[in-house]
Amino acid sequence: MIPVIIYDKCQCDPKKCTAKRMLKFGLGREAKTLGAIPSGSIVLSPFSDRALSPADIGHAHKGLVVMDLTWTNIDEFPRLRRVEERALPYLLASNPINWGRPMELNSAEAVMAALIILGQREQAETFMGRFNWAPEFMRLNGAMLDDYSKAKDSTEVVRIQNEYIESVTGGNSGSDDSSDRESRQSSSS
Repeated sequence: MIPVIIYDKCQCDPKKCTAKRMLKFGLGREAKTLGAIPSGSIVLSPFSDRALSPADIGHAHKGLVVMDLTWTNIDEFPRLRRVEERALPYLLASNPINWGRPMELNSAEAVMAALIILGQREQAETFMGRFNWAPEFMRLNGAMLDDYSKAKDSTEVVRIQNEYIESVTGGNSGSDDSSDRESRQSSSS
């Protein structure tokens, strides 16, 4: 079981906050300060140069950290040392606020996706039972998540991601590093 750690910046509506809901149902533990985030853990970050892949499972056992803040305040995303930052690959949001928007997942969607990519589908399913939009998330992203979870490393995840983007955009996947970085995502409510 991967320890899920939630750092909540308390920027969203508490009634809609998936971070608070994950904590309420015991699906993760709260890191009240940045210093409480375990060294060597994975922090899901939209600014990472590396995509999350199954090869990251060793670091994930130290902790999978989701930073809960709104997408409108993403520039406040803290940069940390002593952790492994990883971006999630291209996925579509299924939550009521950002439905269908690529790369704007809420915290619960990000954790579910990360767990599936890391090969922890059973743990991800415990999250799915707590969010009524989870079946739609899997309908929208199931094939992509399956492919990402079979990749050997970050480079292969980015290749798979670019193939999906190319199939959606008709050939403009952007294969340079800056486009790859922009094509990946992290979590926010």
